Amino acid sequence: MIIKRGLNFSRLIKEASKLIHGRQYIDHYWYLKSNPESLQPIIDNETKIKNSFFEQPQIKEIFDDYYQVSQGRKDGRTHNIPELYDEYEYNGRFAYFDSGNNYQIIERSLKEGEKEVVLDLKKIQFLKQYQATLKLTKLKISDDHKLIAFGIDLLNNEDVVWFIKYIDDERVLRTKLSDCFDAAFTKDNKHLIYTQYDDKFRPYKLMLHKLGTTQEEDELLFEEKDEQFYLDLHQTKDGKYFVLLSQTKQSNEVILIDREDPKKLQLLFSRKENAINLVHHHEEHGLYILTNKNNYDYKVLKQEGDKFVDFYCPQQGEVLQEVDLFHKHLVLYYTKESESFIKVISLQDKEIHNIIIPPSLVYSNDQKNTKNMLRNIYDRVIKKDKSQYFMNQKIENEVLGATIEPGINHNYKSGVFQFHLSTPLVYDQVYQYNLSNKQLSKLQDFSLTGKTFKREEFTCTRYYAPSKDGTEIPITLVHHKGLQKNRQNKLLLHSYGAYGLPQEIPFNTVQLNALEKGWTLAYAHIRGGYERGQDWHRQAILENKIKSIEDLLGCAAYLIAEGYTHPSLLCGLGASAGATTLGAAINMRPDIWKCAILLSPFLDVLGSLLDENLPLTKSDYLEFGNPNDKKIFDTILSYSPYENLKKQVYPAIYISAGTGDFRAPLWNVLKYTEKLKQIAIKSKKVETIGDHPLIIDINDGGHSGGAGVQSVIEEQTRYMTFLDYYVGIGNKEITKKSLTQDIDESIQLADEEDKIQKY
Repeated sequence: MIIKRGLNFSRLIKEASKLIHGRQYIDHYWYLKSNPESLQPIIDNETKIKNSFFEQPQIKEIFDDYYQVSQGRKDGRTHNIPELYDEYEYNGRFAYFDSGNNYQIIERSLKEGEKEVVLDLKKIQFLKQYQATLKLTKLKISDDHKLIAFGIDLLNNEDVVWFIKYIDDERVLRTKLSDCFDAAFTKDNKHLIYTQYDDKFRPYKLMLHKLGTTQEEDELLFEEKDEQFYLDLHQTKDGKYFVLLSQTKQSNEVILIDREDPKKLQLLFSRKENAINLVHHHEEHGLYILTNKNNYDYKVLKQEGDKFVDFYCPQQGEVLQEVDLFHKHLVLYYTKESESFIKVISLQDKEIHNIIIPPSLVYSNDQKNTKNMLRNIYDRVIKKDKSQYFMNQKIENEVLGATIEPGINHNYKSGVFQFHLSTPLVYDQVYQYNLSNKQLSKLQDFSLTGKTFKREEFTCTRYYAPSKDGTEIPITLVHHKGLQKNRQNKLLLHSYGAYGLPQEIPFNTVQLNALEKGWTLAYAHIRGGYERGQDWHRQAILENKIKSIEDLLGCAAYLIAEGYTHPSLLCGLGASAGATTLGAAINMRPDIWKCAILLSPFLDVLGSLLDENLPLTKSDYLEFGNPNDKKIFDTILSYSPYENLKKQVYPAIYISAGTGDFRAPLWNVLKYTEKLKQIAIKSKKVETIGDHPLIIDINDGGHSGGAGVQSVIEEQTRYMTFLDYYVGIGNKEITKKSLTQDIDESIQLADEEDKIQKY
């Protein structure tokens, strides 16, 4: 069935022209940003097209199969592990609103005592109208354990309101704190200190609220006037200080605030040091600082008198991520080649112990593969690493891509600590480590309900692909153990490469089903991220941002040339700034992609950065540069996905966007799609549904999509259905003959001067 897009929106186009750096810059679709009313007809029309697409019997069958299996696979646990706060143990019990949105009921008990409910959002009357969309963002407990303060994102658009409630009953104080990003109780249990954000969602004020008064009476303690900086509030584990960070992605200013006298602010580190400093306080030893001063990929400093000295400097290739401070030990979470590890350091004699996780704890006893997986990684990555990286080496292991994150670990004097481990094949296992006897135990495992997933049939492999400048880019593949290099594998290549954030390799029930259906999942650890520390990020920012795109194209070229997939089976996925990279890549080389998934995408890069009134523009100058500089303007103009759409055949494209997304606004998405529909050449290689194989999935949420687990599963199911259709039933070029012929004609081995390498 051919679906017509209805209205010819090209007739509504108005041109906006301005002179920039001596050239005429024309934006044909500017009106979609300047006139919000123009968006609604497009939203309505695209929603009809999306619904018609998914209502077709053959597509509905794919969707239903994915959804039934993925929805049936749930976390069978009913609650999380209790956390000790003084004499009370607090935990969350998993629950659902009638709308299907999930949440946690917060409970507590005295040790081995009867549980009492601390917070049940379902029982708060004035929240009932928001149950389909609301999300608990943070919760804080007063020192006397009589009060809680909690933040609620009512409409799933990052606009958070904080409430204060008595623990022993359902009373919620009348005063609410609007535009409140984070909050914490002072030592006297009579005040809240909180950060407040402006109309651009930038936390910029530190306020003091006295319980029982109105928000209008609150006292201003600090204001950050530089729009590139935003405030972040922490509390030291020993309970002595608040730590206020005024920061960008590249530097911060650190202010210590006495919890007994919150009006007493002490500047600890100035922003002039051009470094990020994260502060931890020890009641006996003073301050420990995690810093990246002098271009370190973070090191730990210790206070000695009025100066700071080195406590731990990273070994070659180590990238320190987090510090957790206890009474007698310091716990370091770090990565090496994007793999996660833990060190425990004695504060007394600096003895270091590396935590090794035996495979019998990661996998069930009946799993066939019993080799020491994490120890194997440790031995290869740490003990035997004679070069900075494992260039051109293949590393295969079932737990590559493992993410290790600290637990809450609120109890500063505890002799044990908890951490969480997830892999692409295992979700959120909770471990406990005894600091005294160095014993490790698993407290809680993921209990997957529904259809059995045979994880012993799958594995993870690390490869390295050459980028245009010769830099080796790590790629992690999650795949069936029987994967063959026969060019016949459906492959979904994920990428991000921005803001110094590493590419995540998450556990995902929908993608578990995709693995079972023959998909290979690939994750490109491109520059602009943080897989190899600060330098890996800095190599692909500002005038060098193009390197992220070149890295992604290099990874795609490698996977095709090595036979892991074929252009008729290769799909890409990018979210937010990751969609900037993928959007640019499909403009440059549309012929090597079958499909592209762009989630909450940032596509109108140049137009957005030319508008200083947008929420993220000034902070984004540190990543992309300021286009008021001619060199930066020309650089962004060369890759911005919206500006570089051209008359050519594009892959099938699925885009998600939220009407409440201020980070990647809907107008930025619809400018791109309206231009794409006007300029793209119709493909003969896919079963076209509509004028172009394009689905725009618009929801009412913010940057993270719909609210709750169910909404996430539904969205992921839609785009996997889209992919399965266009690489399967709707794929007109998928024959064994074409799979070999096209490769032979256009792509040779990766080290040859072939077509793919000439982007």
